Amino acid sequence: MDDNRILDKIKKCLEMAKSKTSNPNEAEIALRQACKLMDLYSLEMGDVMASRAGEASVPAGSDGSPPAWRVRLAQVCADAFGTRFIIATSWLAAARFIYVGCAAAPELSGYAYQVLERQLQKARREYLKTQKRCKRSTKVARGDAFANAWIDAVWSKIEAFAGVEDHIAEAIAAYMEKHHPDLEKAELKRRKLKARDEGAVAAGYQAGKSAQLHQAVSHQPRARLTAGV
Repeated sequence: MDDNRILDKIKKCLEMAKSKTSNPNEAEIALRQACKLMDLYSLEMGDVMASRAGEASVPAGSDGSPPAWRVRLAQVCADAFGTRFIIATSWLAAARFIYVGCAAAPELSGYAYQVLERQLQKARREYLKTQKRCKRSTKVARGDAFANAWIDAVWSKIEAFAGVEDHIAEAIAAYMEKHHPDLEKAELKRRKLKARDEGAVAAGYQAGKSAQLHQAVSHQPRARLTAGV
């Protein structure tokens, strides 16, 4: 019997053991069966919890370490769908964001990032076209200020429903411990904002209001993304 089938059997036994529809005798038998299988195949509860989670990755959209605004956008998508994300960089490949979560949440986080990233890039380019007679470094700084303010506008929309249920958080934590135990924390380096760049912030925040993230009807830690125009 392969590991996935074993874990599925254990999960079903544990679900039966805690089910309100099971009588005490059935619950006890199910729990004993789960423990027996875990002992037989040298599995721990952490293995069972980790099996509830999975991951999906998407291109970050830049070579090398992604800029702060891309990382912040990735965080927005993780918060919206109740996932955690990892920044994966390599000398041999472009940077990627890996989302870890339960059910379809990792794929939805990645999809949200790709949709919002395209929107943000379009809005950023259109804004920069209005910036005449300025150095490239000034344009980049204003573009970054615009992008961060755009993300601030989107982030403010999801604060009311960010977060995950306890059992999902436990599954994600177990998965991270099992599959990504040695991660380092990334430090975000945002450009210092100058007074002349304040217009970029106002423009970015206004443009960011066109992207909307809505909580699912069931109040589960998922969101429905509607891309503004």
